[in-house]
Amino acid sequence: MIFSKASRLPVLAGLLCLLLMGFAGASYGAVRFDVVPSPTEVINTARSDVTGSINLVVFGTGNVTGTANGGDAQIGVIYTNPAMQVDNTTTSGVKIFFSSGFVVSGRGPSIVSVENKDINGRCSGFLTLNLPARAEPAQGDFIRVEGVRGRIDASLAITPGTDLYADLQSINDPAANSFTPDRVRVAKSLDGMNVKITPDTLLLCFPTTGKAPAGTAIPSYSIVITEGFARAFVDADSNNDGIGQFDRVDSGSTTPGFAVAPAALGDPTNSTQFVVWLDAIPSSVASIAWANSTTHASGAFLRLVSSTFDATSGVALGYYSYEAVNQTNVSDIQVETFTLAPLVTLKVGATATGTINAGVTLAPAVGAASGCAAPSATPARPRFLQMYESDDVATNNPPDDPLKPYAQIIRCNCYLLFTYVTVGSGYDTGIAIANTTGDTLPFGVNDAPDQLGKVSFYFYDKTAGYVGTTTTTTDVAVGRSYVNLLSAVLPTGVTTFSGYVISKADFQFCHGYAYLFDIATSYAAQGYLANVIPDPAIKNLSGRRAPAAAADITNLPAGESLNN
Repeated sequence: MIFSKASRLPVLAGLLCLLLMGFAGASYGAVRFDVVPSPTEVINTARSDVTGSINLVVFGTGNVTGTANGGDAQIGVIYTNPAMQVDNTTTSGVKIFFSSGFVVSGRGPSIVSVENKDINGRCSGFLTLNLPARAEPAQGDFIRVEGVRGRIDASLAITPGTDLYADLQSINDPAANSFTPDRVRVAKSLDGMNVKITPDTLLLCFPTTGKAPAGTAIPSYSIVITEGFARAFVDADSNNDGIGQFDRVDSGSTTPGFAVAPAALGDPTNSTQFVVWLDAIPSSVASIAWANSTTHASGAFLRLVSSTFDATSGVALGYYSYEAVNQTNVSDIQVETFTLAPLVTLKVGATATGTINAGVTLAPAVGAASGCAAPSATPARPRFLQMYESDDVATNNPPDDPLKPYAQIIRCNCYLLFTYVTVGSGYDTGIAIANTTGDTLPFGVNDAPDQLGKVSFYFYDKTAGYVGTTTTTTDVAVGRSYVNLLSAVLPTGVTTFSGYVISKADFQFCHGYAYLFDIATSYAAQGYLANVIPDPAIKNLSGRRAPAAAADITNLPAGESLNN
C-alpha cells in the first residue's frame, strides 16, 4: 500500500507519542546526596572489626521527582580503596536506617545483598541498597548504613595507619542518584595493643617461687598489655546488664513503621580476648598459676576464661576476656593497661634450667586469610589474626614478634676463691670441693635442697690475667667431693700456671681446700681453705657490692653469711 505525505503525518505522530510514553514509564528520578562518613578506628590485625557508618543526606530542592517511577533504584557501596572484604551480613550486624521521606506504601530502603567480589585479584566488599520507587525525599532526609565489619588483616590496612575508603555509585541507572563526594573514608587501621614483658631470674635452690627467703618471695616478672588506642578493646555487653547506655550501639530508628531500639553495634558474639602464651618451660617447673582477673583504674578488667599447662611440650597459656563496667563513657575515652604475672612454681630438688618465653595475641585468633570468602553470620565477632606481640616499641605488623624472656630458671651456684695455686717448677696443687647439700642427717627438715652439678674453674695467671676455663665432665653428686690435681684441669694449651682460681659449682654450700706440694717428695708446702664468695644472684641481683654494703641488712651474704 502507498501512503501519501499527508496521510503519513498522523501515523508518525502516533508512533512518537507511543515512544515518549514508553520512555516516561521507564524513566528515573534523580536524588542528589551529600555523603557524610563517620570514620572510626579499626585494629589492623582484626578479621572482623566494625568500620564507620555512611550517611546519605538528601541535598537541595530539586528532588521532587524522587526515586524511579517505573522501578526501584539501587545504590552500590564498594569497599575497594584499599580492597576490603566485608565479614558480616544483614543477619549479623549490617543495618540500614532511613527517614520517612524514603518510605512509600509501607516500604523503605533495604540492603538487598552483601557480597565479596574479586576485582583484579583484590577481594572487595559490595553492598547493594534498594530505594523504593516513587519516593519523594526532601532536603535533610537520609539513609544510613551501619555495623559493617571488615576483614582488616586481609587488606593492605594490615599496615597500621592505613585509611580505608568506600565508593558509592548508582547501579541500575547512572542518572538515578548522584553523590557528593562519591568516595568517603570509613576507618583508619591502628595497632590494637602493645605488650611489654619484664623478666626475672628464678633460682632452683629456692623452690617454690625461686626467690629467697625459703622460696616464698614473689618474683618481679610481669606481662603488661596496653591498648593501642582508647577504643581498641570492646566488651560485648558492658556491665553485663543487657545492651544499653554503657555499650556501643547502632543508632536505631524512629521512622514510623520502622522504629527499632538501638542494638549492639556490629552484633558482636564475644568481647575482645587475649591468649597469653608461655613456652620453652623446663621440666623443673611444677605448675603455672594464672590470676583470675587483673583490673585497670577505669574498672575494666581482664577475666580468666581458661588456662592450660602441658609439661611434656613445655607450653602454657592463659585465655582472658576483656570486661568493661562502662564502655562508652569511661573505657572508650582512656587507654587502659593490664598487668599479668603468671606464677611459676618450681619443683623441689629439680635441676633443669632454661628460659620461659612469653607473648600475647588478640583473640579469638585465626590463621592467615586466603581467597575471597563470602560474608558470613557464623564466625566469632570480633576475631583477629594470630600474631604474638612481646615488644611495646615494635610496630604491630606481621610476622610475630620474637617471644621475650619471662622467667630465667638457673641453678644456685657456689663460688670459691683459691687465692694461690701453682703448677710447674716441680710443684703441683691438689684441690678438693665438697658438695654438702646432702645434709639431711645433721640438719633434718632444715637441710638444703639436694643439688648436683658440674664445677667450672676459671684461671687467672699472676702476670697474664685470665687464661681459660675448664669444666668437670661429670656432676658432683650430693654428699660427695670432687678431688683432683690442678695440673689435670688446666685449660687447653696451658702447661704451667701460677695465680688464683675461681671455681663455680652448680650447687649450693660448696667448700674447698687446696694444698701445694713438691712433686718429687710429695711434701705439702702450703694448705688452706678456699674462700666462699657469696652468690651474686642471691645476695644482690645487681652484682657484687663494695664491702661497705655488707652492713645493709637487706643484702646479707648468702650461704653461711661469709662476705669474702
